[in-house]
Amino acid sequence: MKDLVRTLLLGGALSLLAGGAFAWKTEDLHCDTSKCAFDEELGPSQTKSYIGYCDGYSNSPSNSTMVCHAVKGMTCTNAQFGSHWSCICTNWAIKEQHTTIDVYCKAPNQ
Repeated sequence: MKDLVRTLLLGGALSLLAGGAFAWKTEDLHCDTSKCAFDEELGPSQTKSYIGYCDGYSNSPSNSTMVCHAVKGMTCTNAQFGSHWSCICTNWAIKEQHTTIDVYCKAPNQ
């Protein structure tokens, strides 16, 4: 009986891990003003990748940025690559949660 319970628990854990790996989503966040705030939703145990773009604005690392605001039970990691920004957020909670992501863009003459 212990082996059956152990097998069921291991199978459930592997299914959860596999489901999270295959459920990875990427969303593009396009900003065409100097500041855009995006309200994003993550389901239970869900990971999403966000990529920020400044449309029509200068996309240099010295004058533009992206900030991801994690809430309790969530982690977010920011990175910058080229002229775009990335944020990977994971909702570790067992309920749906919301996060805000800000993209700041400065006009080419700034």
